Amino acid sequence: MTDAEMLVRLLTALGAGADDARGWAESEVREGFPQLARYRLLRALAQDVQAWDAVTVAALRYGTSQAEDVIDIARAVARETTFSVLYRLSDPDSDDLPVDLQRQLPGWALVETTPVGELTGRVLGAVYEDLNTLDPGAEAARDTTVAAGWIWETNLRPFCESLAAEVAYDFDDSDWLAIDTALPGTDDEQPLSAWYVYPLVGRRRVELHVAQSVGGGEVSVSVQGAVDGPTRSRVALLLDVMARYRMIASE
Repeated sequence: MTDAEMLVRLLTALGAGADDARGWAESEVREGFPQLARYRLLRALAQDVQAWDAVTVAALRYGTSQAEDVIDIARAVARETTFSVLYRLSDPDSDDLPVDLQRQLPGWALVETTPVGELTGRVLGAVYEDLNTLDPGAEAARDTTVAAGWIWETNLRPFCESLAAEVAYDFDDSDWLAIDTALPGTDDEQPLSAWYVYPLVGRRRVELHVAQSVGGGEVSVSVQGAVDGPTRSRVALLLDVMARYRMIASE
């Protein structure tokens, strides 16, 4: 298989149309442009943009008549978009591609240059982690809260397993035992700092804060961490589903 044929195969696997894949492959072979890496990055960023469709509809569905509200929403969207771009730049493998395919694809890095454009060899890593330090309103608007609310207590283990899968953490019986044992001693009327905290560290790190609703069948949940926009949207949707429906284990 020639280099061009391999590039066409990989571009097609990423979702490029046949004509586009051939054109980009020829450009990379003949002109030396990193078209496969460019397409992979653009594909990931396009997914981040598309993920905002549902979030934006949910945020705007009630309408607003205040200019300040519109500004706050626009700033939040811009902040999340910037965060997602920086996150993608720092971690090419944060996309949804199978591991076997990821191992065949080029990545990228944000690299420092001298004033005359020469590479210094130093990589600007994890820039997204410090984005909030330059935005005075970011900490209050974004904080580190991915999603917060309540779910039915019977849904807690499915929620934990689904959240763990989102960050590529292998959640097992020992993880569940730790959470299940600690839950009865919690009270969601106490400050968040007094809730039980369980870290899930996979491709990303999030912290699961849980506390029981005393006298009720609900559990209050707060997921904390630095994640991209699509992950934030999926976790929020998961929380909403677990509050609306009671999960039934299949036999």
